[in-house]
Amino acid sequence: MNERFSELLAKGQTGRLTEAETEELVRGLNAPILAPLQNPTSGFVSKLTFAPSDVAGRLRGMNWFSGCGKPLALGLTMPIEQVGSWPEAVDCCKDGVWENVQLKARNQLTLWLHENDHENYRNWNALVDQHKAAVIDPLTEKKLIPYQQVRGLDIGVVHSVQWDILAALMENSYLASGHRCFFFLELLSVYESGHFPCGWRGEWPQGLLVVH
Repeated sequence: MNERFSELLAKGQTGRLTEAETEELVRGLNAPILAPLQNPTSGFVSKLTFAPSDVAGRLRGMNWFSGCGKPLALGLTMPIEQVGSWPEAVDCCKDGVWENVQLKARNQLTLWLHENDHENYRNWNALVDQHKAAVIDPLTEKKLIPYQQVRGLDIGVVHSVQWDILAALMENSYLASGHRCFFFLELLSVYESGHFPCGWRGEWPQGLLVVH
């Protein structure tokens, strides 16, 4: 622990920190979390580029899951491994590995914004609420839940899709900030092809995307 950090901690305990010192202390405490921002290779690095688009309109126009079980050929950054049945897909999306990958990929964007576009990052929660009300909730009610119920699928499928499409909406919403966190925008093309991204093989961010 360096001398300056110790000094800030001591002042913080007495409640005498200025606003600038408080921010400095927070940055110091968060340094282990924010370290990946100084080393982009520690996160997912997309080979693709994206411009802002009408993601909500694209989601509403999708023929959901129509390609599941069929061959898929997309020029994604990561290789693809396909599973041929819904039971296999459900097992993959509920095994914990995929949930961890989804969380790490989403956190990559929030950490970038915290470091590079803190002012607009303050709008994060408002944007989440907006996308949920305008896109996620109607889509869940009209498309996802009916599909899940008719086929007797685990509700985890719905939850996984909700996470992915909300994250894609957020990546799209912040493209003007200059970030390159495109994992979920790449997954969006998988959904548009009628498939379901459901798992990960390997150590993130290297590895294979599992798709049904």
